[in-house]
Amino acid sequence: MAEAAPRKRSRALGCVQWALIIIFLLPAALGIPGFFAYSWVDHQLHQPANPSSAKVRFVVQPGSSFHEVADTLHRAGLVDSVTVFDLYARYKHLDRNVQAGAYELSRNLTMVQILQALQTAVPEEIYIAIPEGYTIKKTAALLDQGGIIKGSDYLAQAVTGQYNYDFLKDLAAGTSLEGFLFPDTYLVPRTGTAKQLITLQLNAFQARWTASRKALAEQRRLSPLQVLTIASMIEREARFDADRPLVASVIYNRLQAGWPLQIDATVLYAKGVWQSSVTTDDRKINSPYNTYLHTGLPPGPIANPGIKAIDATLQPAQTGYFFYLSDPQGHNHYARTNEEFAQLLKQYGLQ
Repeated sequence: MAEAAPRKRSRALGCVQWALIIIFLLPAALGIPGFFAYSWVDHQLHQPANPSSAKVRFVVQPGSSFHEVADTLHRAGLVDSVTVFDLYARYKHLDRNVQAGAYELSRNLTMVQILQALQTAVPEEIYIAIPEGYTIKKTAALLDQGGIIKGSDYLAQAVTGQYNYDFLKDLAAGTSLEGFLFPDTYLVPRTGTAKQLITLQLNAFQARWTASRKALAEQRRLSPLQVLTIASMIEREARFDADRPLVASVIYNRLQAGWPLQIDATVLYAKGVWQSSVTTDDRKINSPYNTYLHTGLPPGPIANPGIKAIDATLQPAQTGYFFYLSDPQGHNHYARTNEEFAQLLKQYGLQ
């Protein structure tokens, strides 16, 4: 095992060397003298593609391969030949340390200089990914780990910040923006603030709160706050796409029948923790968010839902289901009556 790794590395390096040889020989195969082939490659490596004093912004997407980075630089006008840039970087082992984010580079840089710069370059803007179903509190903890925006600033802005959007008009004074802070991946300046990030999230929700979705909400006589309240429960209770419209149907059926929703995720929100199960004592927590004790919708969203949960809210399945439970793999199972639900509880060892 100790001797195998060097041989494997040598073969990989040989492939790159052969590719570089091909770059030099291909022009000759086409009738172009070797001297001009060498001059062309040397020019690609050591002369700027479009020399000027201007700077160019380009974005490296999360998960990009180095070839994709090279293509991005080519489209930005910083690199003429993607192939030469890519293969030379691999040959020199300079293809491994490019961080996702937005950069600015001078047009006066050569390929070699660009490769060297990318090894130590710090992006002007970085990506912050906020998962679907995160609460404001959990997002704040995530931001603290990133070290760019303070979680405490985010929490404060989400409660006391002033934002002028039509869809926020139903929020009472002092109410947090829970539910409206759309989960997505955002490019944020390294010097960015919590207010900037929240504005990006609100803008993202606004872009998705389209005329067609507004019309569906109006058909159900639901305000944006109510839509997001239902969607947040779906987000937390349905792990898989197929379950979202079915969970929505259970919520609507119970609301129409005047039954308490009895959704465990609302209890956990009231408790202020994330845990895998809910106890009998948990279900007695005195909170307006406890849907075991109170009928109707909770006062507001219990998380920030993604677009699939929002669409399930607006277009639920039509079923006769009033109950569901989740198996150990996270798949939901549904029942119409107490008797059917009791059978499910017994079947999955939850009784």
